[in-house]
Amino acid sequence: MTFRLDPALPVSEALRTVALDELDLAHISLATPPDRHKGVHSARKCFKRLRSLLILARPGMPEPVYADLNARVARIGKELAAARDAHALLDAVNTLERNTDSGLGEGPMEALRGWLRERRKAAERNLEQSSAAQSLQSLLELRPRFTGLAVYPNDFTPLAKGLERSYRGARQQFKTARASKDSDAFHDWRKGVQQHWRQMQLLAPCWPSGLGARAEAAKTLSQVLGDDHDIAMLMHLVTAPTMTFGSPGDVSGFLKRCKLRIGALRKDAKDRGERLFIEKPKPFASRVQADWTALAAGAIQPVAAPRQEGNVVAIGDARSGLTNRTGHGSQS
Repeated sequence: MTFRLDPALPVSEALRTVALDELDLAHISLATPPDRHKGVHSARKCFKRLRSLLILARPGMPEPVYADLNARVARIGKELAAARDAHALLDAVNTLERNTDSGLGEGPMEALRGWLRERRKAAERNLEQSSAAQSLQSLLELRPRFTGLAVYPNDFTPLAKGLERSYRGARQQFKTARASKDSDAFHDWRKGVQQHWRQMQLLAPCWPSGLGARAEAAKTLSQVLGDDHDIAMLMHLVTAPTMTFGSPGDVSGFLKRCKLRIGALRKDAKDRGERLFIEKPKPFASRVQADWTALAAGAIQPVAAPRQEGNVVAIGDARSGLTNRTGHGSQS
């Protein structure tokens, strides 16, 4: 199963095919995982991909249909979040320890690890007893609803509108985060980056080298922002009035570690964001639409070999005004 739309199919059929494949993969991941944690992680990725697909298709769908499907998918993902989140925070403690100055001391790291391990055990018990079964049942109920997924008109037009809207939102979230020190602003931006990453995967067949490179760049940026979010959650945890993980001095040293790491991550994220979101929304979406329409009409063949570029959008195209492989300029 590949998270790619097929340009040879009518758009509605291509969307349904991908969506149903993702539901099948989520079901397999939850029903027969060799490792329950890996199964949950795999299933949650399916749900995030599904929501990115729905956001892309939204302009061509009746709003009540979109809202119902999106809410149902989000609800299933939320049912599985606790076990995954506890595991992610444990990883964050270990990563923080590796990537910051040990001269600041251990602080509450061991106490945090112990608390998070217990939290993970409790979440996994709940997962085994009820959450996994509930999610599997919800998946079975959801599948028939996706069999009727369709957009109108049944061509790339609604997807182009969805891409422009989604890209514009992620670009604005970047501007907000760049001007802010608020962790919530960076977390919101991460959601937009994740949607862009998955939408580039969906649309990559029309330009594998260019959109494939964008997908990889967005994935890396999403991971950087995910690390930022995890550390912000650790800071929130150790400063909660009801929690005690050490002396005030221990906590202060730990918070210094966190702030140093967040500073480095946010500088990296901002640099990556400048490159990824340099192009304006309308020309970007129009360029993708032109490529997709040409490919669907059989006028061009996809290029599999990556172009030798040091940037992504094919980011260099937007800066230089060069034309892409279909001959359409990328004005900004």
